[in-house]
Amino acid sequence: MAMRDYSTKLDAKIVLKTPPLEELSSILCAELKKNFVDVSVDIVDCPNLRAPPFRMSGAGIGNDLRIGEVGGIGNLFPSPKTDKFFNLKKICETCEMPKAFVFGPGAGPFHIVGNNCEMVADADFTTDHQNNVATKVSRVVPNGKGYEMSTIDNADFVLMANLAISDGFPAGKVLRVHAAKRNGEMNYPGAIRKALIGYYGNSLISLAGVFLVKKGKVRMHVMPDFPGCPWETIEEMDKEWLKYFEMKAPLVCASVLHSNDIGGYKLRLEHTHCYSEHGDAGHYHYDTTPDEVEYEGYFAPAKFIYRIDMV
Repeated sequence: MAMRDYSTKLDAKIVLKTPPLEELSSILCAELKKNFVDVSVDIVDCPNLRAPPFRMSGAGIGNDLRIGEVGGIGNLFPSPKTDKFFNLKKICETCEMPKAFVFGPGAGPFHIVGNNCEMVADADFTTDHQNNVATKVSRVVPNGKGYEMSTIDNADFVLMANLAISDGFPAGKVLRVHAAKRNGEMNYPGAIRKALIGYYGNSLISLAGVFLVKKGKVRMHVMPDFPGCPWETIEEMDKEWLKYFEMKAPLVCASVLHSNDIGGYKLRLEHTHCYSEHGDAGHYHYDTTPDEVEYEGYFAPAKFIYRIDMV
């Protein structure tokens, strides 16, 4: 079956409420203290994301941040839409920032890798003469009992992605969100999102960033190849098809979250994928070692959502 590029299928441009960092800092700190023993939230210069431990293609989260909200579960359930693909460069153009640093969680290009794979998109298109793509993908190994991570230089992806897109400016101000020793029920990105819901109500706030799991272990999944017939329920897909693993720190995680979807744009309210130097990589669910876990994240609020291929 021939595949078609859906990167230019823009269904909506959404203007977001963009709170000041000072306000977000106090809101996030208060909520995180309900779930973690050690918490601090500060306003800092974004660290150099090209340096260890991040080793990303772009220098920083940057300015003029927007979210490319691409595809969704409707491209996967009840049966995968294998005739569609997207391209990071074209997505940046659709999001009105062709010279951009783009990163975020999504589904890697099975037509390039040869298998289904989880993806941390990572590409720097900020200069005219260099398209630097360093996307991380994780796939289930052929015997189905493990996984492997690799880095690809192809800008294609499939199914869905939640992409942070900015000018990649290296020293923009961001929130540094540190939390350790979880004593509540919420995971780290979930607690951040709950803070936004509690304070801003029906206003739509979107944050994007990169966080480190510095200590502990987390539960993640990696999707295997598609089954031969459609799923009957989401539960069947989640519990019987996806492959779950416990993975260990240190991990680098790309995360995008929205406070709500009251507008009915079929937003993925929280999505986080992780990678590492030691080969652990996949879709983040929660930490499994609450007494040990330590997170350190860098986040900024977005100005717009570009809803592409709303399914």
